Amino acid sequence: MRSRHLTRAAVSFTTLVLAAFAPAAAASPVAVAGASIGGPVVVAAPIEGMLGAQVADAPVNINLLALSDFGGHIERVSTLSEGTQLVTDPGAVTLACEVAAARAAQPNTLLVSAGDNVGASAFISSVLEDQPTIDFLNAIGLDVTAAGNHEFDGGATDLASRLLGAFDAPVLAANVTGSAALSSEGDGDGVWTTQVDGVTVGFIGVVTDSLPSLVSGQALEGLQVVDLMETANTRAAALKDGDGANGEADVVIVLAHEDAEVYATQFNGSVDAVVGGHTHVAHAATVTGKDGNRIAVVQPGQFGEFLGNIALSYDPATGAVGVVKAENIDLTASDCTSDAYGVQGIVDQAAHDSRVAGGRVLTTLDTGFYRGTNNGSDPGANRSTESTASNVIADSYRSWLVTDARPEGEHFVGLMNPGGVRADYLRGDLTEGDAYTVQPFGNEMGYATYSGAQFKEVLAQQWQPDTSLPVLMLGVSSNVQVYIDQNAADELEEYWSRIAAGERDLADLKTAVDASRARVIRSVYVDGVELADDAEVVVASNSFMLMGGDGFTVLGEAEVTGTGVLDRAVTAEYFQAGNADPSDLTKRQIGVDMDTDAAAGAATVRLTGLSFTAASELSAPSAAREVTATVALADGGTQQLTSAMIDTTITPELPETGMATLKVALPDDVATTVCPGEGGQSHGVSVAAACAVVSFTLVAGDGSTRSIDLQAFVPAASGGADAPPGAQVVVAPEQDSLAQAGVPDFLGSFGMMSAALLAAGGFACYRVIRKGMSNQCRVVPSDT
Repeated sequence: MRSRHLTRAAVSFTTLVLAAFAPAAAASPVAVAGASIGGPVVVAAPIEGMLGAQVADAPVNINLLALSDFGGHIERVSTLSEGTQLVTDPGAVTLACEVAAARAAQPNTLLVSAGDNVGASAFISSVLEDQPTIDFLNAIGLDVTAAGNHEFDGGATDLASRLLGAFDAPVLAANVTGSAALSSEGDGDGVWTTQVDGVTVGFIGVVTDSLPSLVSGQALEGLQVVDLMETANTRAAALKDGDGANGEADVVIVLAHEDAEVYATQFNGSVDAVVGGHTHVAHAATVTGKDGNRIAVVQPGQFGEFLGNIALSYDPATGAVGVVKAENIDLTASDCTSDAYGVQGIVDQAAHDSRVAGGRVLTTLDTGFYRGTNNGSDPGANRSTESTASNVIADSYRSWLVTDARPEGEHFVGLMNPGGVRADYLRGDLTEGDAYTVQPFGNEMGYATYSGAQFKEVLAQQWQPDTSLPVLMLGVSSNVQVYIDQNAADELEEYWSRIAAGERDLADLKTAVDASRARVIRSVYVDGVELADDAEVVVASNSFMLMGGDGFTVLGEAEVTGTGVLDRAVTAEYFQAGNADPSDLTKRQIGVDMDTDAAAGAATVRLTGLSFTAASELSAPSAAREVTATVALADGGTQQLTSAMIDTTITPELPETGMATLKVALPDDVATTVCPGEGGQSHGVSVAAACAVVSFTLVAGDGSTRSIDLQAFVPAASGGADAPPGAQVVVAPEQDSLAQAGVPDFLGSFGMMSAALLAAGGFACYRVIRKGMSNQCRVVPSDT
C-alpha cells in the first residue's frame, strides 16, 4: 500500500471514530459550499436494519465514484448560448467538490478510474506533459486506476519510468505483460485489494484488446497484450476461490478500459461491478453476467462530464454482494464550486504556463470544421462517420505532400484517422494551443506508396467488426471519391453487433466478414479517374496511421518515408495559407444500393451518408437537402423522374446519416443504351438488353445544385425506344452510344441474376461516370 493510502486509511478511521462519539463532527476534508446534484453526489440507499449503531455482521455499504477518459480536462469550459451558460467541461474544482461531498456523506467511498487519465489531453495539460492532471488526481485522492491506451502513448519506457511513479494510485493492466514495473503495481499482476470497513475489495484493471492498433509499434516494444475478458475473469475467479495464496477479496470490481455496455454481460460470477471506458460514451445499468450474477455497470463518458456512482452492499454473514445503485451523475449541471483539496491552485498555474506556451494566433477561420456526432451536439462522439474536421486535415496532408515533400508517383492523397482528431476547429482565431488541442499526439508526418488494390483494402478496413466501434471512417482528401456497397456495409455492421453482443466471435464469422469486406468498397476515384488496381497511390498521413494503427494494417505493408515534420504543424500551415474551403460540405464517401423491377421498367435507389452530423453543418445553406433523378428521352430532351428529400436524422455510431430513397419509373419514350453485363465484352446479350441511364443531382438548401458521379442503368420494360419488345440486342462495349459520345463510365452492379433470369428478363447495375474509365460492370448477388 502506498503512503497516501495509509494516510487515507488513518483519516477514514478517525472520521468514523468522530462520527461514533459526535456525529456532527464528521465532515468533508474541506468545507463544501453549493448544493451538489440533487443533494450530495449520490449516496447508496441505506440497507434495512443499518439505522443507528451497527451490529456484528451487519451489511456494509461500499460506494464507488468513477472516472474514465478524463484526458486532462482540468479547466472549466462553458459557452454562452441564448443567454444561458452551458458547461462542456466541469473542470477540476467541480469534480473535487463533488468527490469531497460524497466522502463526507459516505465514508466508505473509493475513487477509481478506467484509464486515459492522461494522453491526448486538453492543451492546458498536454503541453505540460500532463503533470497538472497527475497533480490534480493525486490531490483528490484517486485510489486506483486501470491503464488506458493513452497511458501508453509515450511508450513502455515512459510509462514505467515517469507515469507509474508520478501517480499515487496503482495503475493496473492485468492483460499487459512484459513490463516488470507495470506488473508490480498494486498487489501485482494487475490486481489491487484494499479494506473498506472490514470488507476486502479487489480491483482488476484491464486495457482494451485493441491496444496494439491504438499506439505505435515502438510504444509497445517488449509488451504483450492478451485477451481482456479471459484475463479479467481468471483474475476475478482467483480472488474468490478461497485460496489465500493467490489473494482473496469479498467484493471484486473490474476497471476495464473498454466499452462496458458491450462487454459487461460477459464477465463471470466472481465480478460484482464494472467501470468501463474507452469509447467516451456514458452508460449505466445493472446487468446479468454470464453466470447469472447481477453486475453494477457504469461508464462515465469523457472529460469529467459525468461522475460514475456505484453503491454495493456486502453481507458478511452470507458473503452476498448486492447492487444498490449504478448511475452517472451529470457534473455539467453541478453548482458545487468549493475548492476542495486545494485544486484551484493547480489549475491556475497550469492555465498560466500553458497560455504562455500556446497563445500565438496562427490564423482566423471563417467557419468551423467539426467532428462526427451522435446527436448533433456531442462533437467527437461518433468516429464512425465522415467529418469535415478529419477531411480538412487529410486535405492539409495532401497539400504538404505535393508542395513540400514532392515524391514521385501517379496519385497523391491524404488520410486522417478520426481518433487522432481530439477537438473541433472553431470559427475565429486559431491559436497554437487550439492546433495542439485538435492534434495533441505530436506524430511525425510521413508518406508511403501503395497499389490501387491496397488503397481499396485500406478503405475496406474502415469496417472493423471485431473492435469497439463498427466503423472508423477516415478523413480523405478532396481528390478522392469513394462509393460504398451499402448492402455489404449493412452486413458488416450486423456482424459487429453480433460479435459485440457476444453471440458470435470473429473466428465463426471470418469467412462472411472477409466476403463482405471484399465487396464493401464498390469503387474509388482519385483525380477524376477510376482507380485501377495497379495504379500507384502515394499516401500522406501521420506516423501512427502509416505504421498500421487503428486497425489499418495494410498501411503498414509499405516502406514509410519519415520527415521529422509534426502533423499539427502541417495542418496549421495549411490554414495559415488560406487553403481550407469553408463551404465544402460535399461528402467524400457515400453508400449506394439499387433494386430493379425489369418487367415494370422501375427501380428503387437508396443513397446513404449524404450529410455530415454536426448541427451547424446539417442546417447550413450549402448542405444537401434533396436528391433528384433525371433521364434522357429519345427525342434528345430530359425528364425529371422523381425527387426525394434527404432524411438527415443522425445514425449514431454509423456512417449513414443523410439517407434518400428514390422510386424511379421510366417513361415510354426514354432513350436507351445497352445494359452492361459482367466482364464488358463477354456480356451484353439479353432479351431485355436495353437500359435507360438515370442521373442524380443534389439540391442544397440555398438552391445550388451538384451532380453526383453516379448513374443507374435501369432495364426498360419494353426494351426502350431503341429496342422493340422481344428483340435480342447484341452490342459490344465500343458500340455503346455513351462510349461513342465520349462519356466514360464506371459500372458497379447493385444486383445480379442467374443465367436463367438473364435469359428470361434482365439485370441491372449502376455506373459512376468518370473521365478515362473503362467499360466494365462488376456484378454481385442481390437480395433476390
